[in-house]
Amino acid sequence: MITEPGPTDQRLRRHERLSGRRNYARVFQRKCSAGNSHLVVYVVPNDLDHARLGAVVSRKLGNAVIRARVRRRIREFFRKTKQQIPVGYDYACIAKRAGKEEWVMTPDATLELLARAIRKLDCTPRP
Repeated sequence: MITEPGPTDQRLRRHERLSGRRNYARVFQRKCSAGNSHLVVYVVPNDLDHARLGAVVSRKLGNAVIRARVRRRIREFFRKTKQQIPVGYDYACIAKRAGKEEWVMTPDATLELLARAIRKLDCTPRP
């Protein structure tokens, strides 16, 4: 039996993921970003009724196991805070090297980062 998703559905569905070179290029081309010591978030409007997430993790961050762990942490954060994230935007998150410290995403700091990127987007003229 298949049930309809309810208001507390926390899955990160396929249509909520950013995929394909063309979609990532569109987000990065807009050059509207905000960052902190662990993460840079690029944002662009998507004219949809939901937000889409893409995670980019460079080889500089570590081996495949570490990169996969960082991508899972980014997706997990978005999955858990989906109700608080503004809809109608595509987000491309680039993980940065954190030096010797462990790579961590704190919810408050990351939500503030998203808000900062959206504020920058609203102030810049559209091409």
